[in-house]
Amino acid sequence: MLKIARKAAELIEKHRHRTIEIISHLDCDGISAAALLSKALDRLTIQHNVRFVRMLYRDVVEELEPADLTIFTDLGSSQLENLGKKFRGHDVIIADHHDPVMSEGWPELVHLNAHHHGLDGMQEISGSGVTYLIARELDHDGRDLSALAVIGAIGDIQNSWGTFRGYNQEILKEAVESGLVTKNKDLMLYGRYSRPVFKSLEFFTDPYIPGVSNSPAGCIGLLKDLCIPLKNSEGWRRLADLDEREKQRLASELIARAYMHVPEELVKFVPGLIIGEVYTLTQEKGWPLLQDAAEFSTCINSTARHEQPLIGLEVAKGDRGGYYRTMLNLLHQHRRSIARGLEFLTLGEIKTGPRGYLQYFDATGVIKDLFVGTVTNLALGNCSCDPYRPLVGVVRENGRAKISARCSRLLFLKGFNMSRAIRAAAEACGGEGGGHAVACGAEIGEEKVPRFLEKFEELLLAQAR
Repeated sequence: MLKIARKAAELIEKHRHRTIEIISHLDCDGISAAALLSKALDRLTIQHNVRFVRMLYRDVVEELEPADLTIFTDLGSSQLENLGKKFRGHDVIIADHHDPVMSEGWPELVHLNAHHHGLDGMQEISGSGVTYLIARELDHDGRDLSALAVIGAIGDIQNSWGTFRGYNQEILKEAVESGLVTKNKDLMLYGRYSRPVFKSLEFFTDPYIPGVSNSPAGCIGLLKDLCIPLKNSEGWRRLADLDEREKQRLASELIARAYMHVPEELVKFVPGLIIGEVYTLTQEKGWPLLQDAAEFSTCINSTARHEQPLIGLEVAKGDRGGYYRTMLNLLHQHRRSIARGLEFLTLGEIKTGPRGYLQYFDATGVIKDLFVGTVTNLALGNCSCDPYRPLVGVVRENGRAKISARCSRLLFLKGFNMSRAIRAAAEACGGEGGGHAVACGAEIGEEKVPRFLEKFEELLLAQAR
């Protein structure tokens, strides 16, 4: 793998005085990948451009033009057939972790993919992690870029087991040794440095905690019952303000309550979703929204959802001025958009697939297609959804349907994988699809939605048995 990364770095050096374009995926992992590679190129005074795309579907590739060197980060491996028609004959680097397809007859391609080297790209290394290997070969002092690879991996939910696996562990080790990241065992609540602890509890829904998830009164009551003060002299207490004994009492109670709700075969996975490794970015101490790696990933993702990934790129590269303030505004809009989407779903818009297993909703005209994945994910713990069955969100526009599918991390830990199922279902309907085990998407013709839901449900039921 390092040999291929070195070959990619040498190709970049060869083109240092020519046009270089980085094309990356429009999500946290993709933005993190582009940011760390862009920083490495900046240090070497290598001029380059960066752009982002949702996915390399056929119509998207048709709009791209090859540079002297085009570098695809966090995408490309699954769309080699589409790319080859436009980019074969041109120098191209792909740094990706998604399932690859065959690439014969493309001698100009340098293809660095986790799966080619015995790594599971869904669990053991992210797109930003693969890109980091190239950046490190370019800049031998570039271990400080490892923190962005950690953020990207978290954005792709690669710490679902309460820790990292595979090559992610090596990258994390480099980040820790460089003094950029500290890792600790803690409750896996969002907002360790930025939210009152009762708010962090309210939005903790995977696994679902009866009497706590989505219940502000239940959260406050739980903390009072456990003799955990809500405030200190500085105001509302955050998770970071609790002492170890308070955290232990809280963790024990959350695990006990979760046991009452999850299906029996998933019980053994619960503790690892409530207690696990958390990662603090040591250089972000003055920036509460960026201090926790999980929150940093959400901030970067919010810029992608609002089609402003270049804002996220600059923040990831280190801006704490104008770009950072713009990102905070986008984060506020992001949360309002999510709230509107969840409000729509509380009106009973969630339906059941033809075989009674899949859950789905059609948010056409209500939710933008870039938000449907986030809303789908949050809806699993809200809106009367069954959190232990997959949920699909659909948005139709201009004759096409954009589809996002999500499932609980508990199903994933059991071995559930939606990525290959959604690709097969989309292709059966003349469309394209892919993504990750717990979070994936597809694009098909609008009229094919019923057929897609039928096929996708059939493939998922085969896994559920």
